[in-house]
Amino acid sequence: MNRHLSSLDFMQSFSTKLELALQNLSMAQYPPDARREMRKFSSSEVAALLDVSEAYIRQIVLKDKGPSPETTSNGRRMYTLEQILELRLMLAEKGRKKWMNPRRVEGEECQIIAVTNFKGGSSKTSTTIHLGHYLALKGYRVLAVDLDPQASLTSLHGALPDFDPREDETLYAAIRFSDPKPTKSLVHNTHIAGFDVICAGLDLTEFETAVALEMRKNGGTSFLLRVSQALEQVAGDYDVILMDSAPSLNFLTLSSLTAATGVVIPVPAHMLDVDSTGKFLELASSYMQILSEMGTAAQWDFAKFLVTKFEANDHPQANMTALMRQVFGEDLLLNMVAKSTAVADALTWKQSLYEVQRSRFSAPKTYDRAMESINAANAEIEKLLWAAWGRE
Repeated sequence: MNRHLSSLDFMQSFSTKLELALQNLSMAQYPPDARREMRKFSSSEVAALLDVSEAYIRQIVLKDKGPSPETTSNGRRMYTLEQILELRLMLAEKGRKKWMNPRRVEGEECQIIAVTNFKGGSSKTSTTIHLGHYLALKGYRVLAVDLDPQASLTSLHGALPDFDPREDETLYAAIRFSDPKPTKSLVHNTHIAGFDVICAGLDLTEFETAVALEMRKNGGTSFLLRVSQALEQVAGDYDVILMDSAPSLNFLTLSSLTAATGVVIPVPAHMLDVDSTGKFLELASSYMQILSEMGTAAQWDFAKFLVTKFEANDHPQANMTALMRQVFGEDLLLNMVAKSTAVADALTWKQSLYEVQRSRFSAPKTYDRAMESINAANAEIEKLLWAAWGRE
């Protein structure tokens, strides 16, 4: 059989065309001179975030003791996230509620959470960004590290100032063996107060080759400490560091698992996804056994499975979830993240659900159900952080 299609021409042609099309789309959504801004929050949303009554928020405003919100034409008070954080710190000083300011205190170590599974489509990026934004809205200092060369988490934040994935700007620059850059130089502020990001790009794949060469030259397992050593440089600036892993169990993923203090494994309740997760665990355990014998075993405060894309009315999914609960027991989070068109729409707009006004959705109740599901799962993970810190 004659083949007239050059594989190289095919790959190069569509790689270039697709990149240009996506660049144009991104430019249309977020021009170079555009600054993304976090939406504003109503007084009822502020009260929920601070766990106080709306009347108390109004009382603070009337007494001119807090930040001045924007008042809309219909009389609604709208707060920026920065103003919410100002209120939080002010209330914390008054001692109204313990842990009103949830940031870690002396003796509490930065929690480094790896969100991982080598099955694509398991909602790793969605889990990471929604957990990160939830924690930032709650007042924590959060750093999200994109470890997936496909850079989905990175692209969800639009065009960040001064970031070019081709210009030595991913975490690989800090974990390479030759002339590593300071991790702090790779951190980018986002439009969400308290939420920073280290972006991803294709050069992350170079870590695999670099490790192979290093092991051939010097042997040992020092490569496992590269991510940990890089994150230690900035851990003092954050309460939580989230790592969005690539859908593969490679050297970079192993290094991130070694750096982690906690692990979250998103799993859709489908046979193929659960079966793939089993293979992931089998392969990971074989690697961990080897590392343990070499004295470099990872130690975690927690490791939990999270059911994602769950449809309560789907009988096979209900059965699969029951099976997972039987097998994983307490290591399966009680709350499940529901499959929702609201989440899909938000991600299409390059936003998390926390960034989008409820009024933008044609079916607000769909938004409400999705938000309730995501908040419940994130709150459960937040409790794991508190348990790791020894908080009551």
